[in-house]
Amino acid sequence: MKKNKELRQDETLEQNNEVEEQIVDENIDSKDEVKKPKKKQKKEKKPKKEKAPKKIKNRSKWTKKYFNKFSGRAKVDFMKFIKADYDAAVMRAERLSSINRNAYDKPIIITIPDAFYQHEKVHYRLDKNTNGKVTQIYDQALVTILFFGEETLFYYQANIDHRNGHIAFDVAGEFNYFDVVHMETQIKYDKPEKPKYIMLDIEVGLSDGTIIPFHLRNHRMHDDYDLPEILTQTEQQILDLLKSKVRKEKSL
Repeated sequence: MKKNKELRQDETLEQNNEVEEQIVDENIDSKDEVKKPKKKQKKEKKPKKEKAPKKIKNRSKWTKKYFNKFSGRAKVDFMKFIKADYDAAVMRAERLSSINRNAYDKPIIITIPDAFYQHEKVHYRLDKNTNGKVTQIYDQALVTILFFGEETLFYYQANIDHRNGHIAFDVAGEFNYFDVVHMETQIKYDKPEKPKYIMLDIEVGLSDGTIIPFHLRNHRMHDDYDLPEILTQTEQQILDLLKSKVRKEKSL
């Protein structure tokens, strides 16, 4: 009887162990089955698309409106117009002078205000740049382009209407540095007492008696006008190049 009791006790112990193991296993399984709450992923913000600049449909009207104000913040659009006009002028100069990029180092461009049509008014504007400097611009200009070659100066002049990009009255010429016999540089004012314009001209005299004038500056005076040096950087570059090349040819 004792043995039977012991057996039964052993059996119950084994059964209890099995039940405990089952409970443990069930607990483990239940833990595995429980799904952990997913963390909400933050939606990545899409970068804002930059608005494409509006295309200017009517350049003439836009330019007229731009020059209604005598001063204001500089806008890139007008400078794009000017650059395109200069590129067209350089192309015309090369064609008229029968030269290509190999004939010169780099073109130097000078502009002064000048009406495209007779009796028409030139409009001025003071563009305020991000660096704090003020640039004087105008809607019509007389453009002179100088191409300094090794022994020859090629020059080109034309009127440009920046309101629509029209170019007219083209003149192209050239002379050898050796043929220069005289050079005269002048700084002039329209009215010495109360000047409204300050001008810079250089006249080049050739051995055959021809005199070629170059108008390098025609600045309109205003309250913000301030030229720290007697010449601008471009004006100084032109005078230095021309005179050094003429002197070099004469000394050979």
